[in-house]
Amino acid sequence: MFSLALGAAAKAQVINLPVGIPVGTSGAGNARADTDNFFLRNNVAGMTDIPFRNQNGQPGLSANGQWRFNGSLQLSTFSDSRERFLPGPTQGITSETRFGAPLGLAGEFTYTRGDRKFAFGFGAYTIFGFQSKLKDPPALGPRATFFDTRVASNDFAAGGAMKLHRKLSVGASFIFGRGFVDLARPNPNLAQLGIARQDRLDVAKFGAPGLSVGLFYRPTARLSFGINYKTKRSYDLDGGLKTFVLVPGPSGAAQIIPLNTSVTAKLKPPAIAEGGFEVKATDKLRLFSDFRFYDYTATFKEFVVRVEDSGQALFTLKLDAFDVRSFRTGGLYALNPATTLQFGWAYTSNGLPDAAVSPGTINISGFDFSGGVIRRITDDLWLNIGVAVVLGQERKVGPPANPLFPGKYDGWGGVLGVGLRW
Repeated sequence: MFSLALGAAAKAQVINLPVGIPVGTSGAGNARADTDNFFLRNNVAGMTDIPFRNQNGQPGLSANGQWRFNGSLQLSTFSDSRERFLPGPTQGITSETRFGAPLGLAGEFTYTRGDRKFAFGFGAYTIFGFQSKLKDPPALGPRATFFDTRVASNDFAAGGAMKLHRKLSVGASFIFGRGFVDLARPNPNLAQLGIARQDRLDVAKFGAPGLSVGLFYRPTARLSFGINYKTKRSYDLDGGLKTFVLVPGPSGAAQIIPLNTSVTAKLKPPAIAEGGFEVKATDKLRLFSDFRFYDYTATFKEFVVRVEDSGQALFTLKLDAFDVRSFRTGGLYALNPATTLQFGWAYTSNGLPDAAVSPGTINISGFDFSGGVIRRITDDLWLNIGVAVVLGQERKVGPPANPLFPGKYDGWGGVLGVGLRW
């Protein structure tokens, strides 16, 4: 029997981007009821107040209610630079981590009854999803590292909302998804001996049922409030680990043996508490703001990979983002009946603490600024384009920064969202 004691703990990447959906308004949406919001992702209770459109695309009345589709495709990229201070001629070399979500999708169908007493909808979205790559410069030689991590939870939701009072609505949706982790990293035991071999973890599963519950309150025609809570969830992932072990050879010299084994792991998306408000400042201008709290403390303290048959722990990824908070603001300005301008701003704190930085990690704590345009292209079809620039915070040089990598850290990136609404 081979011993698979790969057990060095490592830090996992951050999964909290400041930008949400819709992109052009930095994702604020808990108190919004406009047609361009994503209700199953933000606040399902607001579906009762989605505005109706007449045949010319303008706000109107509907005796029989209306169906609506809203979809968005998102592309994102982020570059995080880390200055390395190592002995010898390599001192001061800068490594970069490339981060992105090559394909982020969100789409939903909703139906709101004409008297607005109830509404329902179903759809799908990526609650989190990213790819992170770190590759050191060749000048580091055998000390160079390589990490490639893809993590995502692609969720499906169906739910409904009803009015308890003409000013108050409640709603709930059922959520399940497909989660996966695909991680390539240096074999930690062989790396200590100066031997470069890559481990590959590839696990996935459908499941992780959960609930989203919300409340939407509009005391006046120009002011609304919304709150939403998404329960903690858990995926029981399974798949394979390709690794390498050292065993004694016939002559006594150690041999490197490739090994494939079936493994399991739990991926736990955090519970999320959200709240916000919207103000209709003028007939053309809407302003809104959200606060979000990601409760990793109750869910994702560590990611443990185990042998499927025996349950033996192989290695652990620790995630220290236990107090992630996000502030989002945005606005919509109706330039004319066919064109609406979008703008937004967001700040996410503690995307990953300074002390948690290690190879393969990035810092997305920071600001983003967003904007976009919504344009009618036919009577009932609208195009939505939004962009955001993300500015990461610079890392601290001294304590409590990671003592293994005490150099400076900074980063920036961007998000592009393109959507259609019918």
